[in-house]
Amino acid sequence: MTNIQILSDELISQIAAGEVIERPASAVKELVENSIDAGASRVAVELEEGGLRKIRIVDNGHGVKSEQVRLAFERHATSKLLTRDDLFSISSLGFRGEALASIASIAKVIMKTRATEERVGREIEISGSKELRFEEAACEAGTDIQIFGLFQHTPARRKYMKTERTEYGRVFDLLSRIALAYPAIAFRLKNDGKIIFDLPSGQSLKERVRVLFGNETAAGLLPLGYAQSNLQISGFVGKPELARKSKKYQFIFVNGRAIENRALNHAVTDAFHSLLMHEKFPWYILDIKIDPEMVDVNVHPRKLEVKFVNQQEVFRAVRGAVHHALEGNMLGPVFSGENESAKIEHRPNLAFVSSQARDIVPRWQSAGRDFAPAARQEIFELQGTALRPVAQVANSYIVAESEEGMVLIDQHAAHERVRYAELMEAMEKKETMMQPLLLPLEIDLGVDGAQMISEHIADFEAIGFELEGFGGNSFLLRTVPAGIENRDPEKLLMDFVADVKQNHVKDLREYLLTFTACRGAVKFGDALTMSEMEGLIRDMEKTKHCTHCPHGRPAIITLTFDNLETMFKRKNF
Repeated sequence: MTNIQILSDELISQIAAGEVIERPASAVKELVENSIDAGASRVAVELEEGGLRKIRIVDNGHGVKSEQVRLAFERHATSKLLTRDDLFSISSLGFRGEALASIASIAKVIMKTRATEERVGREIEISGSKELRFEEAACEAGTDIQIFGLFQHTPARRKYMKTERTEYGRVFDLLSRIALAYPAIAFRLKNDGKIIFDLPSGQSLKERVRVLFGNETAAGLLPLGYAQSNLQISGFVGKPELARKSKKYQFIFVNGRAIENRALNHAVTDAFHSLLMHEKFPWYILDIKIDPEMVDVNVHPRKLEVKFVNQQEVFRAVRGAVHHALEGNMLGPVFSGENESAKIEHRPNLAFVSSQARDIVPRWQSAGRDFAPAARQEIFELQGTALRPVAQVANSYIVAESEEGMVLIDQHAAHERVRYAELMEAMEKKETMMQPLLLPLEIDLGVDGAQMISEHIADFEAIGFELEGFGGNSFLLRTVPAGIENRDPEKLLMDFVADVKQNHVKDLREYLLTFTACRGAVKFGDALTMSEMEGLIRDMEKTKHCTHCPHGRPAIITLTFDNLETMFKRKNF
């Protein structure tokens, strides 16, 4: 029979720490939330090795009274709950009283703090839940906490951490999110001695978005609002062109707390209706103020989810606010109710070649299919097959005929492969195809985008982007790869930065190559003349692997005569 025994206090603390502190970002979240609850107007976060080696958080809040410093490191010790009723009307961010105790059980913590009403502060050092020293200290009002060697007392947990860069990225995303929720508070982030951002207090939400995510993102935001006695909603929703491939840029704050809520995500998407492309997700910030008694924040161990007393009311309010913002900016058909419907008919544009060219038809022979075009029609050879363009369908597909049957060419995918091959060849020969801009273009890429460009400037130059630092997060763009000068270079770079973050790109140069090829290629919906279609196929003749785009999608599909005869039931079985 297995013996039952009481766990030691040390093991209990470490188990509790595993529930609260998953990684450096978890520790930062808990302590920054404490700083905000302490009334801080300035919060500084410093990391070493992505927070795995050291985390330091300094605030100018009201500090901890000297007689309560030790108590702050006890489990379930909090100043934010007094009675059972308080649990159902929580207005603070941190309330469980687990953060400091959990962190001190798995790392070394040095906290220096002074309450605003006291003249002398206190400094305490704890490691593995054991107090090493406690003494008076001269310090500013507020709290300065340093964490050394997170998980040093639980090495099995440490091995599950990702790379330093990944862990830093999680902290960056976390602090950016908190900074959006509290634009009145100044936030600074420093990683390995380098200041990543230094956001002043009192910024507007839109200005804070501009600094963190760049000018284009801020310019693409539409304000939204909703107000009732017990529910207010403010924030921004991005225009359809800001939609991304992931939900990374969806921010929901309830009474200042960042949360996740599928129902509210659906409310925003539902308001967009047909304005969003398939598998694209809208960019938005929802700042929801609601009576604390109308929302339960105690339903998730890490306080990521909340439960509304009247979920449907909040859903309808969010959907209505987003719908009104979109409708007011005339972005196309927008529908606000489930019972509304509309049918938008799309008629493909069948662009035949000239009547002179249409008169040129092959001669069919009973003993085979003799491909005999007139001399004036140019014939191409792809993968050993003779090919002649005939028409363009829906301004998207080139229809051609060959000796084998009917050929469909995805004009974008095909040109994307051609562009990719041209860029690759020029890069390998160091003969980059640059197109100087008439005037240098100043681009604000936001904090993360500026850091990415700075670290990979050589890769951008190898493709054809000549970028020069212009102070802060701005760059001067002087040249672009030939062929994309008319494709809105600023938006291209902003989209590239967003895509790299979302897709965790390992080989940035290769990704930049395919991305640039894609953006410089003929688009779906671009009408082509017969000479342009012939020019594209001529370029495909000279391009290796022209049957597939750089992403692996097919660029050419052939329907053989056997296929056609089978589909039309003309083939005998």
